[in-house]
Amino acid sequence: MSLDGRTGRTAFLFSAGAASRPGTARELRDMFPVFADALDEICARLDPYLELPLECVLSAADGTRTAALLDRESFAGPAVFAIQAAQYRLLHSWGVRPDVVFGHASGRMAAAYAAGVFSLAEACHAVGALSRLLGGLPVQGPRAARPDGVLAAYGRTLATLHPRVPRLPLVCDVTARPVGAETADPEFWVRRAPLRLADTVGLLRRDGVRTWLELGPADQLTRLLTDCLTDGTAAAFALCRDWALLRSGPSAGPQGS
Repeated sequence: MSLDGRTGRTAFLFSAGAASRPGTARELRDMFPVFADALDEICARLDPYLELPLECVLSAADGTRTAALLDRESFAGPAVFAIQAAQYRLLHSWGVRPDVVFGHASGRMAAAYAAGVFSLAEACHAVGALSRLLGGLPVQGPRAARPDGVLAAYGRTLATLHPRVPRLPLVCDVTARPVGAETADPEFWVRRAPLRLADTVGLLRRDGVRTWLELGPADQLTRLLTDCLTDGTAAAFALCRDWALLRSGPSAGPQGS
């Protein structure tokens, strides 16, 4: 079921590049046991790849050396994935379902998990392996900034997984179209072609998407929708900003045109 069938289809957006800040997940953890349990499970799967337990880093006080680890690629990627996947599980528990999912850059892995391409264990293994490969690099934003050797090694890790055809429509930000069997190709997940956000958003708009919900620590993608949708019809808000509205049920969604 979509957030509100009267407003058209709903897209879940999984962003990248917006680093988690200390305490990002604390409010949701305190408010919703489902989110807390999901986050604990996901962090436990990622911890073997990290120098410190991920939950300790996520809950560290701002300004501490532990909190500063979120500025490193080795913790930023796992932190964003963990928050996105736990938010998705929380929404699922409320009956809020997407009609299509979209992963932007490194957000593709969380989108792929939501679409059923990878199991949680496989997705965590991919995210954790990439974290180890990136080591102490600072957060660089675009995937193109990652060294070729890192991407090649990441591709070898992906080759050991067993991806499935998406059970939910999954749109690629490289080709600006839905994906299918190509998810079995490791190169699909490491390619560094220009990210066609505007083309992808246009495709989703033409396909009936009117509600855009972003998962993650910030509203990086929803803030770009106005520029992408030049007809001024964007109905967008960030999931991490109004959880009470989402919890109140499908009929409470924003009214789009």
